[in-house]
Amino acid sequence: MSSDTSFDQIRKIDNSRRSAPFAAILMIGLTLLIFYWFFRGGSFRLYASVFFGLYFITRQIWVSVLLIGIIQNIVFLPLHFMWLKMSTSIKSFEDEIDAIKAPDEQYIVFQQKVKKGDFAASFYIFSFILNAIAFFSAGRVFLIDFYTKNLDPELIYSFIPYPEYPLQGTIFNFPFFKVTDTTTVDWEYIIFFWLGVTIFFAVIRLLWRFLKIFLAKNESILKYRIGYNKILFGIGGVGLTLIVLSAYFLRHIPTNAVFIWLSVNLTRQNSTMNLITAIGTFLTTIAAGYKNSNISAKNLLAAGVAKEIVEQITRDKMRQSFKNALLLGIGAYTITSQIPSAFELSVATFEVLYIISPYTFDRFLTQVANKSTPTPAPGESTPLASPPVDAPKS
Repeated sequence: MSSDTSFDQIRKIDNSRRSAPFAAILMIGLTLLIFYWFFRGGSFRLYASVFFGLYFITRQIWVSVLLIGIIQNIVFLPLHFMWLKMSTSIKSFEDEIDAIKAPDEQYIVFQQKVKKGDFAASFYIFSFILNAIAFFSAGRVFLIDFYTKNLDPELIYSFIPYPEYPLQGTIFNFPFFKVTDTTTVDWEYIIFFWLGVTIFFAVIRLLWRFLKIFLAKNESILKYRIGYNKILFGIGGVGLTLIVLSAYFLRHIPTNAVFIWLSVNLTRQNSTMNLITAIGTFLTTIAAGYKNSNISAKNLLAAGVAKEIVEQITRDKMRQSFKNALLLGIGAYTITSQIPSAFELSVATFEVLYIISPYTFDRFLTQVANKSTPTPAPGESTPLASPPVDAPKS
């Protein structure tokens, strides 16, 4: 009797296990296949073949470098489209992971979701790995020395014409302004200016603390107060850097400049390109942080979080984004100063495409997503936009 009872309990537990959705199993399988393909050198061979296929058409190395970045963004549009359609599910997954502080617990939850066949988690892994492999493979193409040494034929497909040496179009020309004359502002004026700005904001804040009891309900005063808070929010995380940069500018104010065409040999290191790459990396990181902070702020406000708390969270995120941008910019300058400029032109292409993406590719995908998403009935939600079964309840 006890044996039958135990058997029934085991069978009940076994029947309670849900099989993973086919889509999640397929995504995990694709991820494993891509891993195998990557470690076998398949991704590098693909990018090298595409690059030299473009070179055979254009006969210009610098054009091929630009085109490979543009083509990658076009090829990845379906992936971006799926990410957009699943944004709610992915956001729920990210919030649940971020809410767990211990890395070991994050890994456990992450592992459990994958085992249960959570499609959002599986797609998140797939998308991250695919983007990482694409960026790494594209960068590796420009790090091998195929400029001065003949390319190994095994690195490209047999149907891609082997490039003829010497390679053409290795010089990249772009417009640039060269400053020829500058003027300076005395240090005492710079110090007095920033001291005056600091005292001004301190006095405004002090006055508000004294008069807050009497003016808190005055709408016209409140409007100026909101504007004041926005100004502080804008410069709060970058105050010290702003002072340093403004001081440098005021000590080197351009008074005359000439337009020139800057020529860069993509087969060699170039200090000007190093600086441009560092600035581009800095701006791209700031743009990414600003975009993510805006999305998080909208979600928090929609969830009913107080506006003051949302502003504080956003301010902290932007401050962290600024710190990350500085570190990444310095790192980009240090690394690229040791490698050929072709890699930097590739990185610059990706950065420009990322910055203009909200006004080009993302706008197009949003329009397509809105047209393809049916209007839900009251109390219903669309399948792809709704959180998965295992998503946290808000």
